[in-house]
Amino acid sequence: MTQLAVTIVNEDGVAAEPVAESLAAGLNFEVKTSESMQEARQMLTDRDVYMIIEIPSGFMQQAEDLSKPMAVKYVMNESNVATVKSVMQNVAAQVTATLNREVQQEVIHGVLNQSGMTADQADALALGLSSRVEAEVERLNPVDNFASSMVPMLIVTATFTGAMLLSMNLQKVSGELSGRAGKWERFWARNIVNLGAAFIVSLVGSGMMHIMGVSSADGWFMLWLFQLLITISFLFMAQLSLLLLGNAGAWLNSALLPLLMLSSGSTIPRDVMPEFYQFIGHYLPATYAVEGMMNLVLGGNGIGRDAMLLAVIGGVTLTLGALCTWIRRSGPVRSEARREDQPAAVPVALKATVSSSDH
Repeated sequence: MTQLAVTIVNEDGVAAEPVAESLAAGLNFEVKTSESMQEARQMLTDRDVYMIIEIPSGFMQQAEDLSKPMAVKYVMNESNVATVKSVMQNVAAQVTATLNREVQQEVIHGVLNQSGMTADQADALALGLSSRVEAEVERLNPVDNFASSMVPMLIVTATFTGAMLLSMNLQKVSGELSGRAGKWERFWARNIVNLGAAFIVSLVGSGMMHIMGVSSADGWFMLWLFQLLITISFLFMAQLSLLLLGNAGAWLNSALLPLLMLSSGSTIPRDVMPEFYQFIGHYLPATYAVEGMMNLVLGGNGIGRDAMLLAVIGGVTLTLGALCTWIRRSGPVRSEARREDQPAAVPVALKATVSSSDH
């Protein structure tokens, strides 16, 4: 988890620079710089960082007043996978303990020494004041319903699994109709079925989420539209494998399912993934499905970018499917009218009987 990023905002200026630098050096995470809380909050909302550590203005001055506690603010974005929340809570506890040690060593100990106490007396009193720094936690996009946090992962898993099964059945039916319909007729027919199925499945899925208490700040209609777009893009991707490889494309789809889940960041953050998964995730629809569903259900910056990229991926896979259909050679099409014009087949034994009677 060391690839996860946090940012430290020092609002206390030069006085707290040694503390901020010590914190950055002691954290086993990537520390990104931000000049203000406004910039840091935008980074947190965009999921560029997973927590803000704010050293408030007057922090070091408060250390001189031994009668008052000191507070450090942590801002966490809960619109993430569940593992991030627990990791960042542990980081906050670690940082608070580190700050207490820094305050004890650099400020409190110095004040006590200046008062004329002996070293032993100063150490004993400083030890009692070593827990003055308290953690003040702000939850951005708080998630209290565990079911809501599981929605992005379940949407990806269930939708692509259904897309695989439907595409396999449409491939089988298309093969059975190859003698009665041309390749383009079958191609557009299966895509009409895909669109109809996507409409119904997304309607039922978003309706079930609403019944179970999973809602979106943007409203149910936007939730349904985005799920419709996810379903269409998954169907076109599953269909492309079969158009490209025939029935063997089902094996490719089976391999794509775990790849989609891992590279999308639906189970663990993409930042901790190997570079291969981070790279391939940019070109797979599940990544934008997960990010968009997080923004819709858990809170975030909206779904404009994710919806656009899903539409682009869906359009590309549909175009590639049409290209595969165009390259494939058409077989002979036998119409019903031609079959009726042909003479009925006469059994060989019956022909022999008729010939012998004529003689």
